[in-house]
Amino acid sequence: MNPLERIVTAVGLGEVDRTPVLPVLLQQGSTMLGVPLTEYFGEPARLAEGQHRLVDRYGHDGVFAIPHVVQDTLPWGAGLDFHDDGAPSVNRMVINRYEDIADLPRPNAASHPYLRHTLAAARALAQRHKGDRLIVGAIIGPFSLPSMLMGMGKSLGLLVRHRDAYNRFYPTLRERMMEYCLDWAKAQYEAGCDIVVVAEGMASASLLTEETFLREALPVLKEFAARAGGLVGLEMVGDALPFAKHLRDVPCAVLLVGSHDPVDQMRRHIGASKALMGNLNNIKLLRWDADRVEFEARRAIHRAGRGFILSNQGPEVPLATPPENIDALIRAATRATASQPPAKLAAARH
Repeated sequence: MNPLERIVTAVGLGEVDRTPVLPVLLQQGSTMLGVPLTEYFGEPARLAEGQHRLVDRYGHDGVFAIPHVVQDTLPWGAGLDFHDDGAPSVNRMVINRYEDIADLPRPNAASHPYLRHTLAAARALAQRHKGDRLIVGAIIGPFSLPSMLMGMGKSLGLLVRHRDAYNRFYPTLRERMMEYCLDWAKAQYEAGCDIVVVAEGMASASLLTEETFLREALPVLKEFAARAGGLVGLEMVGDALPFAKHLRDVPCAVLLVGSHDPVDQMRRHIGASKALMGNLNNIKLLRWDADRVEFEARRAIHRAGRGFILSNQGPEVPLATPPENIDALIRAATRATASQPPAKLAAARH
């Protein structure tokens, strides 16, 4: 199997030659090119080159056609601060009052200069890797994007407290977020991405009650995945297990899970409806030694069974993660199988 065939088979819950492995390496491209992260992200014209070098170095099963997802706020008029040691951050809100929603234009993501670099990277990655390795795009999902444009507190307040403002403005906001996200995902598919990961941190059990999730978030998740026009990976970012039974019917191909969502329990809840991807703690990758990384990765593989893609929890592998830990994560997938008994895993740790 080539890497893409391996992932496609895993997504279909079929038998693979080995567990697919796809660490989310975004910031590390700057290290491979020897440029500061502020330069690498400030104008991401070398994104594809960074990804080429990363896959040549580590040999994982896919490449990422995005620099970071906060880029999605730029067409709306937000600004970004770039940092030497991590991902960019949004530096201003676009929606300061709920009344601003009424006149909020719906921009075209693909026409923004920064995001055009992202699409150019996807096309360059497709020229080299299409049909061989998975090409991954990503967006902030339509349920969560408002929190990046107005702040989490204001976004939650609109959903659960301010019913008059909700009735007046939320239908407009929901429609504009959905259409923007669908257009942006379509542009990524057309540029060469095989799958688009939709990050929906606002929909997790870390923030919402089950009642609010069912009433407000789940219909948006289902609509986006049904209308996206390509393979969708759903990333809840926060706790997903409490809502897992409701995610079975979301028409996504892959559910990305974090270390707080045990893969064996997630599988019991969602059954054979979709593949799982995760779930090593990305922060602990910084301080574990390589042996511990390999042990934890092999344990996740054993617990997950079929239909599993080994990765880190979102959003990405931190820049300061030792390269030998990334090697260990990938090595775990090439050495271990889902059927390996726990006794051998324990022996591997010691």
